[in-house]
Amino acid sequence: MPALVLISSDSTLYQQLTATLEGTAWLVEWVAPEAAQDSALQQEIVVLDGADPKASVWSPPPGKPVLMIIDEAPPEGSDQLADDIVFRPTREDELLARLERLLARSPLESLRRHYATTFASMTLGIVVLGPDLKMVFANPRSYEIVGHREETISGADIERLVSAEDLPRIREALAHGQYPRGMDVHLLRRDGTKIVCSCSFAPLIGAENHTVISFEDVTDQRETERELLKTMEFLESLIDASVDAIVATDMEQRIVLFNPSAEKISGRHVADVLGNLVLEDLLGGSSTELVMQRLLAPGHGGEGRLEPTMLDLLDVYGAQIPVQLSASLIFEHGKPSAIVLIFADLRDRIRVEERLAEAQKKLAFTEKQGVLAELAGTAAHELNQPLTSMMAYAELLQRQSEPGSTAAKAAEVLTREAERMADIVRKIGKITRYETTAYVGQQKIFDLDRAADAPNDPGAEG
Repeated sequence: MPALVLISSDSTLYQQLTATLEGTAWLVEWVAPEAAQDSALQQEIVVLDGADPKASVWSPPPGKPVLMIIDEAPPEGSDQLADDIVFRPTREDELLARLERLLARSPLESLRRHYATTFASMTLGIVVLGPDLKMVFANPRSYEIVGHREETISGADIERLVSAEDLPRIREALAHGQYPRGMDVHLLRRDGTKIVCSCSFAPLIGAENHTVISFEDVTDQRETERELLKTMEFLESLIDASVDAIVATDMEQRIVLFNPSAEKISGRHVADVLGNLVLEDLLGGSSTELVMQRLLAPGHGGEGRLEPTMLDLLDVYGAQIPVQLSASLIFEHGKPSAIVLIFADLRDRIRVEERLAEAQKKLAFTEKQGVLAELAGTAAHELNQPLTSMMAYAELLQRQSEPGSTAAKAAEVLTREAERMADIVRKIGKITRYETTAYVGQQKIFDLDRAADAPNDPGAEG
């Protein structure tokens, strides 16, 4: 049984309307204008008392056809408010004809008439689909987005606009009574180009077998998002692949980034660090205070920057790890919002430097040994010649002197000391390394016996 609702404060009009429709299939219900705004009107047709003082300011529910009953001239704005107008008193046949015509009218037509101005001014494209997914309405903005004119898509199937890759999921969602919100859909413009639109679907109130699609072109926005995503992925890969530890904190020094190299150096797992540790847990209190002081001072690389500085990092066991640290403040809108720190592990470098220093020390000692050996060989060679002559003359003098004479004794002493000198020269010729021995107090002298008799070991030094 069709029903109509009368919105009026005039009980006489209700009685007249009931009497006129008595014996017909129509059911009449009456509500006061004050209650109309809060009522969920389920009746098929709304009858509005045009003589009511509040008639011109009342907004009927969307999708409901409105019949206005007036006494004389219609109130201002009635063409935007009512779908049809009748004068009092009304005959039964005329009233029934008007009601049947309004009942047959599509809810979409009422929606379009009441909200034509609103739809035309919207920045979103609006398309209404019928049960067969053909486009029965579209606002001017939708034509602008897709590059079509009204006559080229009015009544066309949705596949005229939606790309083949997205059409199946839209059909499936609507077939199951699902209305996605914010779905990215590829639409085809009239010139063949493809654009990305964010679409939201909803049933048409009063005609739930129709679907309202609101959409906006987000092609540039999505392209920007893709570029930003690629940049972020590249930066994440760069941070993860860095051989140096990279750590970032907020201005409360809570750690918000901890790359794999930081895990390797510190022995801490990223899951145990993020949200749980602060910078002081990595550097200790004094080093953290030093870093912050230098970051905020201009004399260490500029304000907000810290040039490479030697510090100790604390590993998971609290052991100190020598690192080279550089840091920088990240600014947003002119204010510092984060701290980025880069650590270079110096343990391998220090070990290499120690081995290099040891090698240089051994090389210098080897060079000294070589010079010493050459010098000893030269000295032995140069001393042998005069020593040989001196021993020959001493022997000659001893033969020519009377035994027991002063000359004989002197010759004997000369021969003995010459042999002793010859023994010393032989030792000098055998020197292979640098050896010393204590002499007087803190002084040291060359230990000729050890230097001549010891094996050739460049790593040993007395």
